[in-house]
Amino acid sequence: MVVIMARGKQQGMVYLWALFLVFLLGLGLGKSLEVYSTTLQRDKEQELLDVGRLYKQAIYNYYLSSPGYEKKFPTQLSDLLKDPRYLTTRRYLRKLYLDPITQQAFMPIYAPQGGIMGVYSPSTRTPLKQRGFMPDESHFNQAQHYKDWGFRVMP
Repeated sequence: MVVIMARGKQQGMVYLWALFLVFLLGLGLGKSLEVYSTTLQRDKEQELLDVGRLYKQAIYNYYLSSPGYEKKFPTQLSDLLKDPRYLTTRRYLRKLYLDPITQQAFMPIYAPQGGIMGVYSPSTRTPLKQRGFMPDESHFNQAQHYKDWGFRVMP
């Protein structure tokens, strides 16, 4: 009879240890998901920087290739796909890229003299990266939202 009582107590301890193990696994899984989501946001952030710089370079090339003496910005972003000012096809972008953060179209930044001088993300999320940008992107430091990251051409 002693064996049966001891065995019953051991089964209760195994159950307690199993519950503790499930708790630890859940805690570890939650932490790994948190790390994964942060890594995913950093990747999207880097992609936003890359695509934004691509738009900025395309707008700059469009501006520089203006025929005549007066330089002009594109009137719409689709002008970067096929420049309407020329009879031959001139492309500055292969396609209109979506904002990696929101998966929506970039918002245009209009120049005072007309046309689009840059783009920005419509996202109101807070960026993880707060410093360490290129010198011409120093205004990104301490930005409150991704929409504060304006990729603009300064002629």
